[in-house]
Amino acid sequence: MALTHPPPSALRLTAAGEPFRLLFPLGTMLGILGVALWPAFAWGLWPVYPAAAHAPIMIHGFLASYVFGFLGTALPRLLDAPKLGLRTTLLLGAGPLALSIAHLAEAAALGFGLFLVWLTGFLLLLGSRFRENRDIPPPGFVLVALGLLCGWTGSLLLFMDAVGTGLGPTLYTLARLLAWQAFLLFPVLGIGAFLLPRFFGMPSKHAFPEQLLPSPAWLRRAGFASACGSLILIGFSLEAYGHAVAGHLLRALGLSIYLLREIPLHKAHEARGDLALGLRIALIALPLGLVLASSFAGAHLGWMHVFYLTGFGLITFIVATRVLLGHSGQSGRFTARLPGVRVLSLCTVLSLALRVRADYLNTGRFEAYAWAALIWIGGVAAWTATTLPRIRYPDNE
Repeated sequence: MALTHPPPSALRLTAAGEPFRLLFPLGTMLGILGVALWPAFAWGLWPVYPAAAHAPIMIHGFLASYVFGFLGTALPRLLDAPKLGLRTTLLLGAGPLALSIAHLAEAAALGFGLFLVWLTGFLLLLGSRFRENRDIPPPGFVLVALGLLCGWTGSLLLFMDAVGTGLGPTLYTLARLLAWQAFLLFPVLGIGAFLLPRFFGMPSKHAFPEQLLPSPAWLRRAGFASACGSLILIGFSLEAYGHAVAGHLLRALGLSIYLLREIPLHKAHEARGDLALGLRIALIALPLGLVLASSFAGAHLGWMHVFYLTGFGLITFIVATRVLLGHSGQSGRFTARLPGVRVLSLCTVLSLALRVRADYLNTGRFEAYAWAALIWIGGVAAWTATTLPRIRYPDNE
């Protein structure tokens, strides 16, 4: 895009109602921080075993920043409601930064408490927009609401556990599943049904005309989303009660049914470009990761990185790339070759392979964790250098 004058600052564009321009860079920084703990620990630069801080920083810091940045930008537009301003976005940005610092300081209760405050504030912001809406969101967004509710409930339970309230193994497992998995999985499915078909040149079945009350077709789509969401929730409950294999497989079934109907990859024969390729990999990784984790109980956590790293992680950057291109007047590059996305996709797959392999090593496991982390960070750095600078460019199309 040719510019005849310098682009406005990212803060000015954020103030115009695009919080992703602040929250995406913040989330990227927190993602690198959360992963860098492993090489820092392996090579003696960080004294604390990273597992306890890694998960909340990656989920509630890195990935949640992207989710809130996307929803904070998209929902007011979808609802035809007032946009979020700069002061509100700055307050939103303080949340993931503060909770990540708390987890680094081994103050888990404070970290979970800060996330609860952050998420509650975000829900109140969205609620105020719903009161002023002149349209209703896509039907799949019932899953977005379910995911935010699960994240709030799971984090409340983890906060209670951190302050000394004994949850017991069943409730503690359920809390972790709600806070770490359901919180992200349901928004990915809900947003994905509306947005992701466009990556493959297909119409979205969740794009409805402006309406204040749901139509019968809207209700049918919302009902299907709710049914699949209920199936996935039963899978979480089964795992919490000790039936991990059945729980994983039921979740894989529920999300596969939803994806096949709402984002039918098998019909996307003419999808082109690195965004479509990366998204194919990520969407396949979500159910595949759950199936693999159920099949290799001894290395369950390593195989779950197929779900987290290649599923959630890659989807996050692919969607963020489209948002950044679309909001900077570069929508013509949606189907183009994007070197940063290509390098990130390759590094994600290589990092995953090494991370899974690490759990089968008798010696050198932490060094393998460290190199897997550095490979991923390298891919994110390539994406950051080539794609993230688009936050400074307005959409002049």
